[in-house]
Amino acid sequence: MIFFFLLLLGIPYILYILYVIVTAIRTMKRNDNQLSGYGQASMLTADFVFTLIAPAIGFCRFDAYGFDMPFSKRHVISIILLVMVSSASFWCARLTSGTRNPFLRILFSVGMLQGIILCFACSIHFLNYFVLGIVFPFQGFELLCPLVAFFLLLREFYFYNQTAAVPAELLPYREELGFIPLPLQVVQLPLLPRLAVYSALLAIAVALQVALLYSLGQDADSIIKAFRESSGFIFSKPYSSFDL
Repeated sequence: MIFFFLLLLGIPYILYILYVIVTAIRTMKRNDNQLSGYGQASMLTADFVFTLIAPAIGFCRFDAYGFDMPFSKRHVISIILLVMVSSASFWCARLTSGTRNPFLRILFSVGMLQGIILCFACSIHFLNYFVLGIVFPFQGFELLCPLVAFFLLLREFYFYNQTAAVPAELLPYREELGFIPLPLQVVQLPLLPRLAVYSALLAIAVALQVALLYSLGQDADSIIKAFRESSGFIFSKPYSSFDL
């Protein structure tokens, strides 16, 4: 009886998650970010919940449910840093959605790309706990957070890279003068070459974050160890234990 009661509590939650994911996909498919008042409020709520609130709650209680833990206690700070940078990039992108500054567009796009990759990895890592995230929406709603955040970040990344960096009428004059700043050249690239540049810049950004973590006493491979030295999740080493 208790199980079915909890399942009923999870139904509105999973319906909301499905709505958010479907809305993100539909807006990208039709290349139109405009939503109704209800749609905008729902998506804004999802942005707050799944890129700010859920990660914060998840990291506060990631080791509160016994032996199974999604990240190593010793190295969880590595994941926290990646999430903070990705979330900050997401919200900066939202706040600067109308900017034509190519440097900002590149900077925040790289940060969001990091978040997209991280959310994809975490979604796989959490896969065997998705059902618990549905059945126990209050105790474990953050278990589905990476999946939802993946689509939210992907949607923002997609539309953030749709806006021209400079008015089109100014480009011919800059080309004639031979003065086209490198950031402007990057944002004017087609999608695939631009993603290649973003990926190269992301590698540099991750290296800088790893250097920061190393200076704080973390191992050079602490990001990988955060997943591998967890317990009970997809990327966990068999029979691994935490360093207390």
